[in-house]
Amino acid sequence: MREIIKEIIASIQQHKARSILTGFGIAWGMFILIVLLGAGNGFRNGMLIMFSGYASNSIWVTGQQVSQAKAGGVQSGSRVHFNESVADKLQKRFPQIKSISSEISMENANPVGYKGYTGYFDVKGIDSKYNTVKLLEIEEGRFLNELDYKELRRVAVIGDRVKETLFKNENPVGKHISIAGVFFQVVGVLKAGTLFSMMEQSNIYIPVVSLYHTFNLAKEFPTFGALLHEKTDVETFETELRNFLAQEIGFDKNDRRALFINNIQLQVAAFNSLFNGIDIFLWVLGICFLLSGMIGITNIMLVVVKERTTEIGIRKALGATPESIIFLIVSEALIITVLFGLIGLLSGYMGMGVYNWVVSALQTGQPEIFAQASLKGYIVVSAFMLLIISGVVAGLFPAQKAAKIMPVETLNKAI
Repeated sequence: MREIIKEIIASIQQHKARSILTGFGIAWGMFILIVLLGAGNGFRNGMLIMFSGYASNSIWVTGQQVSQAKAGGVQSGSRVHFNESVADKLQKRFPQIKSISSEISMENANPVGYKGYTGYFDVKGIDSKYNTVKLLEIEEGRFLNELDYKELRRVAVIGDRVKETLFKNENPVGKHISIAGVFFQVVGVLKAGTLFSMMEQSNIYIPVVSLYHTFNLAKEFPTFGALLHEKTDVETFETELRNFLAQEIGFDKNDRRALFINNIQLQVAAFNSLFNGIDIFLWVLGICFLLSGMIGITNIMLVVVKERTTEIGIRKALGATPESIIFLIVSEALIITVLFGLIGLLSGYMGMGVYNWVVSALQTGQPEIFAQASLKGYIVVSAFMLLIISGVVAGLFPAQKAAKIMPVETLNKAI
């Protein structure tokens, strides 16, 4: 085996230019495959960051206008609202629900002010379970705690955009902002998010009990989120939830306008299906590039077989079997393929490094849409196995042709 490898290396060194040009197709195909898959994986991760602010097994329900009235229920055109009684009934009716959190947007809260600065922001009243359903990260200070709710404290957590508008370079934690003429103390600032969480960065969050008490509002809310158990069949649950709320509130269960339901798990699943399809397309595209390189390897091996016809005939005359000839030719094709394929693989990783540098440079200070390009281990192993298969296939046809060479014919030509 060692002698065969030395012979193959010597053959490659004798025809360096031809070997390099031939192997370039394989290296280029592997480079394209690695960069495409790495960038595609980065794009997938970047796009899925849009759901990072939500628990993936959550569902959000917003009441809208009733378009199909029901006898004894709410009138057509009325807006659907929920209350704590409905939330409690949901919790008891559906064991799939881990927790429910309400959300109410305060009307007529603008402008919000601090000293000489004012801004127009959405003020939301939330309950103590809110951060289990919608995952808000704190950059400075703290989030709302149990004492804030128990003692009806006038405290607020603000988004990064609110901080930039009202406080400029000043630390907002501990300061007081004016909301509809009432002062609330800032206890925390949200971590700057992605392009898809910019809405949260322009929000102000206060305890819902403080909102009700301070502004004398009715204890009802238009939106709630529910955290579900991981094994919940979300499609079935959504249908049952809609039917239950229709019965409880009093509108037709077929009225699709009455409720807007944002099913996070289904959206994540849809995005994953989309990117799985993109991954398959990228694999096919990369394999097509490799296929062109394989064809080049096959062609050059046919030339090698033609050039070495006399040598192969002499080998067979001295007792070499067809299998040994096939092994020799396939081995040479395999070594060329794997050698240049590994060069393409390393170049692909370097290409991903350049891609990551460019992405980081373009997104400095901006919300990330594209995450860093990366590859999982099984993809690298799959690519390497693909290299081996490519080398074997590329050398198989020329090897079979070499194995059919008759010693008598080659000896006659040599004489």
